[in-house]
Amino acid sequence: MPFGKLIKSKIAEIQELGLEINMIAPDHGIIWRQNPQKILNMYLDMANGKADLRIAIIYDTMWHSTGQMTLPISQGIRDEGIDCKVIKLRATPMSIAIKEFWKSRGCLIGSPTLNNLLYPSVAEFLIHLRGLRPKNRIIGAFGSYGWGGGAVKEAYEEFKKMGLEIFEPGLQVLYKPSFEDEAKCYEFAREFAKKVKEYHTKFN
Repeated sequence: MPFGKLIKSKIAEIQELGLEINMIAPDHGIIWRQNPQKILNMYLDMANGKADLRIAIIYDTMWHSTGQMTLPISQGIRDEGIDCKVIKLRATPMSIAIKEFWKSRGCLIGSPTLNNLLYPSVAEFLIHLRGLRPKNRIIGAFGSYGWGGGAVKEAYEEFKKMGLEIFEPGLQVLYKPSFEDEAKCYEFAREFAKKVKEYHTKFN
């Protein structure tokens, strides 16, 4: 991301030349001397938007309510037989969060509402992500709020700008999740996981 088309065309040019590649030395990054074909294949996978059947839960939380929602959500996903990774943005470098998104066919974004908008760290993540022009992913949102909502709605507006496959409706909880809210989180996650499995079949 976001130069997939360019990468594919350049690799095609190299392959047409029929050169035997002994080393890959990029403008930045490590010099690769062993099995350079492996690197070319990895670049093609990235350029084609390849993803595993897994789900990334990428969130931040203000008073722990949104964080509490991730527990039944992650359990619901796993109970549908899909691996998931939970990423708290303030505790994770942006590059790691982006990588977990890229590796996963599905992603759930969690955000509390702050002044009727996304929490700043979540908004920053989505801005970074939109600039990378991701494709072939399905995405949804959840979050908590205290007065009027807004974060989940704004997240979906960002998803539409990215042109991703969208899982609707999102899930919002008022204040700290109750036992009933946690049950809703669990069912929300199971339905999302089912959609991810269905969507993933298009690429296999």
